[in-house]
Amino acid sequence: MASLNSVPVYLVGSLCVALGLNCFARPAHEYERFGLPLESATPTRRRTTPDLGIVSPLIYLKGIREVTYGLTLIGLQFWGVATGVTVALAAFSLAGLGDAVVVWRYGGNQLRNKALGHGVTFVGMMGWAWWRATSA
Repeated sequence: MASLNSVPVYLVGSLCVALGLNCFARPAHEYERFGLPLESATPTRRRTTPDLGIVSPLIYLKGIREVTYGLTLIGLQFWGVATGVTVALAAFSLAGLGDAVVVWRYGGNQLRNKALGHGVTFVGMMGWAWWRATSA
């Protein structure tokens, strides 16, 4: 596996880090990009504006997950652990499958189409991992 091109791994790793950082920089926008509605806000007597939803701290966990995935891929590639990159890709692809199920179930009719993107991510990453494993 040492002869595999490292550029795609660095690109995917960097993309994961960027997506994770977006969760911290623009958490409310990340909900729509991901495919979930904002959390419902608890009504109060002081609120005079309509309930547009709130950002749950759970979106930051998604950000941590994405940054961790990216740094793992970059680190494994940097240290030349090609088998580790392949195993990580296969394992991380399962998050795409899980995300697709969650978005399909809880995204609502307007955001349900985002589940397809998560499914494509699962198939793409798992396929890439399979290709890497069989190309050596």
